[in-house]
Amino acid sequence: MFSKYDVYTTVQSIYCYEGSQILKNKLNIRDGRLLKTAEEEITSIKQMELLKNPIKGNFSKAHLIKIHRFIFEDIYDFAGKIRREQISKADTLFYPPELINRELDRVFAQIKEKNMLKETDAEKVFDDLAYVMAELNVIHPFREGNGRCIREFIRLMARKMGYEINWGNADKEELLEASIQSIDDHKLLISVLKNCTKKM
Repeated sequence: MFSKYDVYTTVQSIYCYEGSQILKNKLNIRDGRLLKTAEEEITSIKQMELLKNPIKGNFSKAHLIKIHRFIFEDIYDFAGKIRREQISKADTLFYPPELINRELDRVFAQIKEKNMLKETDAEKVFDDLAYVMAELNVIHPFREGNGRCIREFIRLMARKMGYEINWGNADKEELLEASIQSIDDHKLLISVLKNCTKKM
């Protein structure tokens, strides 16, 4: 789609067609609006498939990468590949490429060290989910599609913890604002998560 990120490079973005901000894609679509429509249609089908056949994994970096690859493999060559250029959105500067792997390893190590997936206290469950979601968001490991990938990862994490997330029940504006604010305070995501989650 038309890249919605600002790119901190002195040269043309390596992910976009020369002289444009349109992401290189397997359909070779050069019109931003057409690419946005095609991307939404393709990834929506993939996300529906994930509801029936979720990506199995051990909630690691490799698991997250597999999810991203599945959702975006039909449209982008960079599906499942860690971002290689600095990007930002509005006032938010995401982690630089050279720190992404280190930071992902840190987050996934915390999931295991804190035994999050076996947590039974409801308040702690939501705090853990919000924390992981906020951390992955500020790392922003992929060039495009981070939100969709991260939401699927958090949905699977919640299921493992005994909860069902229906992102369709989340208020989009509230989720967006909480995601932005969660860079400073992950607890703002807790109410959003509670509003679209039920015990299994």
